[in-house]
Amino acid sequence: MWIITGAGVAIGIGEALLYYNLGKNATTKSFKFGIPRGKELYQTLAVVAVTSVLTAMLSKGIESAINTEARQGTVV
Repeated sequence: MWIITGAGVAIGIGEALLYYNLGKNATTKSFKFGIPRGKELYQTLAVVAVTSVLTAMLSKGIESAINTEARQGTVV
């Protein structure tokens, strides 16, 4: 679960920064990379962390269900 959460956080932060910068630069002619500051940064990190944990929990649940079915012989 920690591996999935860590990967989710890393990918999520990259994705969040990409969307943040695309939005900030939507009306400009030149692209300038930036990182949100203060409250906006903490909100972004919180959303990424929560969605990463939820993704890991969902993945673990699906894996457990598949393993249970495999042990019972219901998965081909």
